[in-house]
Amino acid sequence: MTEATAKVEEVVNDTTEEVTTDTVADNGGKQEESQTADTGATDHKTGGEGTTDKATDDKAAALPDNWRELAAGDDEDTLRLMKRYGSLNGVAKALKEAQAVIRSGKIKRDMPDPKDEKAMAEWRKEQGIPDAPEGYKLPETLTKRLVDEDKPVLASFTEFAHGKNAPPAFVEMATEWYVSMNEQAAEAQRAADESAREAAEDALRDSWSRDEYKGNLNLANRFMASATEIGAAWTEARLPDGRRLGDIPGFIQWASDKGRESFGDTVFASADSESKHNSRKAEIETVMKTDIDRYYAEGMDKEYAEITERETKRRK
Repeated sequence: MTEATAKVEEVVNDTTEEVTTDTVADNGGKQEESQTADTGATDHKTGGEGTTDKATDDKAAALPDNWRELAAGDDEDTLRLMKRYGSLNGVAKALKEAQAVIRSGKIKRDMPDPKDEKAMAEWRKEQGIPDAPEGYKLPETLTKRLVDEDKPVLASFTEFAHGKNAPPAFVEMATEWYVSMNEQAAEAQRAADESAREAAEDALRDSWSRDEYKGNLNLANRFMASATEIGAAWTEARLPDGRRLGDIPGFIQWASDKGRESFGDTVFASADSESKHNSRKAEIETVMKTDIDRYYAEGMDKEYAEITERETKRRK
């Protein structure tokens, strides 16, 4: 039974309640049917003349007892439906009501054969399905929540949904679910990343002294920038379990050690610090050549020795 048939039958059932009949079995198993005002037969007096609508009674009496069977033929479903009515007038009224409901558009007909393009186009229009996937329109409150990464996913989904003849309401509901789930996942990821970053910082500060912390981080960053194509973005790279490399203390310590092997002391950890190192070295060398007394008096000889030692370690 299709949805349309079920709806018509529901209307028919409702109409049946309006058509009141009293069916009483007699000795021969025959049924006599008494109709109310809805059947058109009445025994009320009219015009004060005391007459009745005898023509209606004569018509009803003219029907054979098996009029339902004759109307239904060999269709058992139709016969069961006809037996719900006490008169032909009741059947006519139910049919009229059912047609009115169908014409109102409250009942959607079943999908036609997909091979019939014209019928499918008409059916899609009845269902509110757009002609193309791009025709699905989402409310502004929902589109504002979409990010660039969502757009290709949404385009793929609407194409799939259109191929399945999904109504606009379904597409909107599914899109809202998708966006909400992404927002929840993103928020959970941000919270997890922040917690992991704080834990990594605490662990590294415990391992390194206050003066070493920033320099060691610079060494790690400089090494990774020189060793990979992604530069400083290596900290955002994620492991299969979702953790970022930049939030793993052991990895940062390894990168820092590799940076020290490559660049020497932490003074070479960044281009800025290296520039300051070279500038100070050149300044001391100038004093050493022009004012040797000042060179020794201000302890520049010792500072220069430290500078050359750092550079020697760097070259190893």
